[in-house]
Amino acid sequence: MRTGVFLRWAAHPLTVGAAAVLLLNDHLLKPAWPGLVTGKLSDVAGLVAAPPVLGLLPGLFLARRFAAAAAVGVTGVAFAVVKLTTAGAGVASAAWSVVNGPSVILADPTDLVALPALGLSWWVWRRVTAAPPLPADLVFRVRVIVVVPFAVLAITATSAAQDDTPAVESVRTGGAQVVIEAAGGIYSSSSGVDGWRFLSQVPPTNWSTTGPTPERQLQVQACVPDVAAHCYRVRGTADLDNEGLLPSGGRPPGVDESTDAGRTWHTAWETPAARWQFISRQHPFPSGVVNLPKLSSVEVVVRAVPGGHEVFVANGVEGLVVRGADGAWRRIPVVVPETGLAIRPAPLTAFGRFIGDDVNYAGLLAVLALLIGTTLAAARVRTRLGRGLTAVVPLVLLIVLGLPVLGAVAFFTEGSGMSTGPWLVASLCLVGTGAALALAQPLLHRPRMTAVVAAAVLTGLAYVAPALGWTLGHPQEHAPAAGLGLILAAACLPVVAVAGWWAGARDPAALPGPPWPPDPPWPREPSGPPWPVDPPVPRQQS
Repeated sequence: MRTGVFLRWAAHPLTVGAAAVLLLNDHLLKPAWPGLVTGKLSDVAGLVAAPPVLGLLPGLFLARRFAAAAAVGVTGVAFAVVKLTTAGAGVASAAWSVVNGPSVILADPTDLVALPALGLSWWVWRRVTAAPPLPADLVFRVRVIVVVPFAVLAITATSAAQDDTPAVESVRTGGAQVVIEAAGGIYSSSSGVDGWRFLSQVPPTNWSTTGPTPERQLQVQACVPDVAAHCYRVRGTADLDNEGLLPSGGRPPGVDESTDAGRTWHTAWETPAARWQFISRQHPFPSGVVNLPKLSSVEVVVRAVPGGHEVFVANGVEGLVVRGADGAWRRIPVVVPETGLAIRPAPLTAFGRFIGDDVNYAGLLAVLALLIGTTLAAARVRTRLGRGLTAVVPLVLLIVLGLPVLGAVAFFTEGSGMSTGPWLVASLCLVGTGAALALAQPLLHRPRMTAVVAAAVLTGLAYVAPALGWTLGHPQEHAPAAGLGLILAAACLPVVAVAGWWAGARDPAALPGPPWPPDPPWPREPSGPPWPVDPPVPRQQS
């Protein structure tokens, strides 16, 4: 069995022990005692357990020693890239989120002190290869069947993602001050609108003999002082789905008001429901893990002021919502330059921003349209030359090779929401390469193929145009914009087809290769010199 030695490597007691330590540390020790020791212990255990599991695949195709060295080397290089670069950490977080659910892996150069653990893994490999092979009895087979899945589980089942997105998580009043908790700190302001100053860090949860310190309960309803019948309440996260989106008929985060001691309620303020998807895109969370409380209005307080009362609402990543004594509601940012805290409400419109997925689809549609047009042009040439379909091979390869590129962009943009920039660059590169391949085909008429390229680009622009209008608020919701984009792109496909058919109508005499149709065969001349030859002169006898 070619992978037998690799199975013994994965089933070695030291590898199994490292996998057990990794699983125990990530899910029990880290949450209970976070710190330097538990943080580095996971790295050491992972570097011991990962190479044997990684070597199972190359062990099927490569020489044993080379495959083992490649497994150890790839593990070390990948670990260094993840710990030294933010992009590498983002890719690892996205990959782990696919197999393990929401996960976050942080870049930390100090973790490189664990790299010598790879030497321990290599030592195990040398021990396994030097020892006589174990008999393929039932005990060993059961050991492999149990141990290998356990090692894979321990490596992939990392600790849950930690969300550090800054948000206003609570608000209360203390004397003449408005006090908020945001990004792990406590801040105060006399006006509750500006002039915020840092007070202290939020105290950590302390464990004692009676358990954790109970957290302060958020105040979801508050009444006007001395007017008990006039109350306000926040809606919370009840109407948001797990992706942070607003289902049809749901109500966006907001504040309800009652003037009859809570018997009836009406909307006092709310985020525009039609623009909620655009707003939520502007607040990405690590690895796409949506923290619903941070997307919602979670706490409300009311204080009396000369001329009326003020209402302060903790609105998560949107900052604060404040009702002034004049009755006007405003979304208020929380900015503290001293600590670098900056929590700002998302704008309701922003031209061309946060439509990365639409730009991606537009690029793919443009390449698809280019493939259709080029295929029709090549098919028409084929009917006259017999080999025109070979022109579409480079475009098919472009699509096959372009998908991994788009996947890499998706990994690198994980945690950045629907950012337009990276997807725009990827789509432009993909469409530009496809256009160059289409125009470079020797069997197709280049000036006419320019029309095919233009029609394909028009298809992509037709799809993304309504999305650009959506960023300006026309239409207000994204679904109608996406539907209109599909209709416009479909309307452009006949133009692409006509341009492709027209591009294939080239004069046969101008096509490269032998003349078409070929000249009929002619009878071959008898062999011999092409000039007359004098008869031989007889020799005279002397």
